[in-house]
Amino acid sequence: MGDWVQMGMKKQSSLKTAFWNFLFMLLGGLLGTVAVPFLLMNISTALGVTTYGDYSEIRSNELASVLAATPDLSEVEIPMGIEYVMLDKNYQVIETTLDEGELEHAMRYATTGVIDQNLKKRYLLVTRENEYVVLQYYIGAQYTNEWMNMHLPSPDILLIILIAAGGIFVCLFLTTRFTKKLRLQLEPLYEATSEVAKQNLDFEVGHSNIKEFEDVLLSFSHMKESLKASLEQQWEAEHMQKEQIAALAHDLKTPLTVIQGNADLISETELDEEQRLYAEYISSSSEQMQLYIRTLIDISRAATGYQLHMQDIDVLAYVEQLRGQIDALCQTKKIGLQMELEHLPDVLSVDKLLLERAIMNVINNALDYSPQDSSIHISIIGGKPHLKITVTDAGPGFSQEDLLHAKEQFYMADHSRSSNLHFGMGLFITKSIVQQHGGQLDLSNSEKTGGAQVTISIPY
Repeated sequence: MGDWVQMGMKKQSSLKTAFWNFLFMLLGGLLGTVAVPFLLMNISTALGVTTYGDYSEIRSNELASVLAATPDLSEVEIPMGIEYVMLDKNYQVIETTLDEGELEHAMRYATTGVIDQNLKKRYLLVTRENEYVVLQYYIGAQYTNEWMNMHLPSPDILLIILIAAGGIFVCLFLTTRFTKKLRLQLEPLYEATSEVAKQNLDFEVGHSNIKEFEDVLLSFSHMKESLKASLEQQWEAEHMQKEQIAALAHDLKTPLTVIQGNADLISETELDEEQRLYAEYISSSSEQMQLYIRTLIDISRAATGYQLHMQDIDVLAYVEQLRGQIDALCQTKKIGLQMELEHLPDVLSVDKLLLERAIMNVINNALDYSPQDSSIHISIIGGKPHLKITVTDAGPGFSQEDLLHAKEQFYMADHSRSSNLHFGMGLFITKSIVQQHGGQLDLSNSEKTGGAQVTISIPY
């Protein structure tokens, strides 16, 4: 354990610390989203782009004193952001810069002194000798540029927008960053589980800067090593068992040959009817035992892997040789043969005998399930990177269970495409041979005939 940890990351922190760091960064970021817009607002005010919130109120109070003391109002300059209405003593409008809605509020204030508290506009009544002047001013910051006041949100609204947008951005950015950081720390665990899912136990488990994740990775590493040791022991035991089965099968061939030979000799002597029947029982049973022994040997070889004897073969001559064997089988079972050859390579490097066995396994299955007077179709098509050998029959086709399991060892479903004489080994043996050649075996049903379609792909 010490060596593994020493090889890991030197600087570690707990998951709790990581979450606290995230929380502090989030709080700091949110404070920044509030502070920065206020700072920008102060700078814009200092540069004269915007005004303070009480700017119009101060100017209105200053203007009220001037209006009260100035006989000729034409000499008075009305500051930006202040509107007015001039009334006579009977509260009749003499002059105004207010629109109809604002004028109604100003008249109510002049006559009753009531201000609508929902409005950000305030009013100030100035009494002159022959008139009343009601000033309307805005509570809040404003732009010093009239175009900006007309087309942009008010500085106060803009401040709220900036704070809200900044807060959302900070939350999204920090959450995404924190998520990526956690995912990066969990990446070694994802990689480790992926390797185990691929049945690969020969790899090094990575490390994490977060202590809790590192502890999980350490436990996973120990589990992986224990599992690897256990499986290697199991694989070794299975390998030895398969070798013993193969050796036993070979050893059984000798006494069985003796039995078969003696049974044949007995059959050649003078026997009565009952003795000849017993001799036939012995002979047929020994033949069946030979079939079992060949099956045992096939099981052992397919499971442990065949010893390939690769050689370059003339593809066209090889195909013609196969055609002769297949045609003879088809005539025996009164089934037609259609062959399609396209773009065959000149030379192919394979184990000639094993590939022939794989192909003939598929052919025999197709013939076993083809109705009489039907045909099987064989296409052998070249084209980089694979030579594809496809066998299609007109039988009942594969069931859904067959498509899932027919290539497995000993699979013998009621409707299996595997021949019963091969004890569910036909397609398994074919798959083993094809895979040892670096190829692939695919099962499907033909849309054209409805029968089974088996494709062998061999790379070249």
